[in-house]
Amino acid sequence: MISQIQHHRELVHLFVLHLQDGHVNLAGVNFTLSLETIAQATRIPNLGEEWSKRQLLDRFYYEPYIKPSYMRHLSIVFPFRVLRDEFAPLMKLIIRYFSCEGRFSRLYAYHVRLLMHFTRVRMMNIPFFMCHNIERMVPLVQRKSPTHQHKSIYHYALIKIIVMHQLAQQGITWEDFISRDYFAVLQPPPEIVHDVGAPSH
Repeated sequence: MISQIQHHRELVHLFVLHLQDGHVNLAGVNFTLSLETIAQATRIPNLGEEWSKRQLLDRFYYEPYIKPSYMRHLSIVFPFRVLRDEFAPLMKLIIRYFSCEGRFSRLYAYHVRLLMHFTRVRMMNIPFFMCHNIERMVPLVQRKSPTHQHKSIYHYALIKIIVMHQLAQQGITWEDFISRDYFAVLQPPPEIVHDVGAPSH
């Protein structure tokens, strides 16, 4: 499903820019971001081990996926070329559609963890993983200047799928929604409320 969705950069930009506490209103329509709404929109089961990008793996989990000559020198970040050749095509799909870094030269523990899921070694909760990624991305994008925000946004297709699913639930067609004047007028950035004592940038 994700690979078949055409991106709508401005919609996703506005979604991320205005998202607060898992909720956003665009053109008078309310949307919710949560692992449950991701699971509903993508039909990916909300099951499995909850895992985020910052978690680490024991080294023995790497062994089936890494060329033996590199295991001794493996570090937290390692080059794509040390991956066994038979897993390279699957890893490229994982990077493109699930971890969404946009770079293919370096791998991390979470790449191996996703490989474990898609090779059915140890199942993980994909909606949780993607939701956590977006929740981490949103404040980073909102703190950037407008000229640098687009470069930090990812999961374009996933966010559009969530929007389209929730539009359908509310009986609104994609064509009616995206043609509203809201998307033709430059929207002011939302006022970001910071905790007392927290930096404003």
